Amino acid sequence: MIRVGGGRYRGRELAVPSYLEVPTKEVVRMAMMNAVQFLLPGASVLDVFAGSGALGIEAISRGAEGATFLEKEAEGVRTIEENLRRLGIKEGKVIQGDALRSLASLSGSFRIAFVDPPYKERGLYREACRLLLAGGLIEEGGRILLEYEGDFPVSGIRPLREKRHGRTSFAIIGKV
Repeated sequence: MIRVGGGRYRGRELAVPSYLEVPTKEVVRMAMMNAVQFLLPGASVLDVFAGSGALGIEAISRGAEGATFLEKEAEGVRTIEENLRRLGIKEGKVIQGDALRSLASLSGSFRIAFVDPPYKERGLYREACRLLLAGGLIEEGGRILLEYEGDFPVSGIRPLREKRHGRTSFAIIGKV
């Protein structure tokens, strides 16, 4: 179990699927939310490779209008749905399937997208960013937040900001 770190659901527990090796640490989630806090009120959020749904739920807790969760694993989908149900969140939409295929067929636009694939799958970062930016899924002025270990995982893109917390880093990519 992990806990929501801020907002209206602060302190509430979230279940984590058993296959998730390292859920996003609270200190990293808090830093990510603080970095985009001015964009959260009323935002539509996309949680790609959602796992437990913690990033999207944290965003809703802090004022986002709603979140779409993309998750391939059935256990992850059940976990996200259970977390939303337990918190009474109705503003969440869970899509089961391969994240990249889901991104390629998704419509609408999002102010914030969280991209947190398995750290070893470096190519997923590049392809997810390409689909988000080229597919018009990020609104003007919107942001993509990548969580990763090691060096910045996307060549050809310069992040607006990078922050390291132990072995984990996150970067913000802007759509301007």
